[in-house]
Amino acid sequence: MSDQELEPTASEEQPKRGIRLPVLIGIILGIIVVQAGIVLAALKIFAPSADKSQPTHQQTTSVESDSTDDEESGPILVQKVEGIIAPKSDLYINPRGSASHIVVLSVGIEVSPAEKAKEVEEKLMIPIQDRIIARVSSYTLEELQDIKVRDSLRTIIRNDLKPYFNAFDGVKLRNVYFPKFVIQ
Repeated sequence: MSDQELEPTASEEQPKRGIRLPVLIGIILGIIVVQAGIVLAALKIFAPSADKSQPTHQQTTSVESDSTDDEESGPILVQKVEGIIAPKSDLYINPRGSASHIVVLSVGIEVSPAEKAKEVEEKLMIPIQDRIIARVSSYTLEELQDIKVRDSLRTIIRNDLKPYFNAFDGVKLRNVYFPKFVIQ
């Protein structure tokens, strides 16, 4: 009899310990989803965003970076530069509402085709400089110190100057550059 008491019967089996398989799979999938969300959030925050200033023109070329700093190395997309027109001297502009501060601005205007750059410079530089001075002086000192405004100013000036280039057949205004933009 004592042997019968020690042997467990099938109906008296002890319950299994541990986590059931469907629960374990659910936990693993939950962990994977949370980790994927963390990775995507980190990429969105820390990865460089595609900004509007990147060249979208068809004539983009790849140039190897020769920097030895900790910056990223590899190919960089650079727009093919046509003819650049630059005034002989810097522009000195008073921002709106500020008599004690000036903006020292150097402007480069890229035109296509490059052969027409000299002709455009001779005929349009004075009206171009006047239009740039009028546009920049319409901003306050605080607005010009904002990086976003300064970056959008290139596009605004480019749009302001397009009518001047419509008078020339086959000449297109491609870009406006600020090699120097100093607020004093």
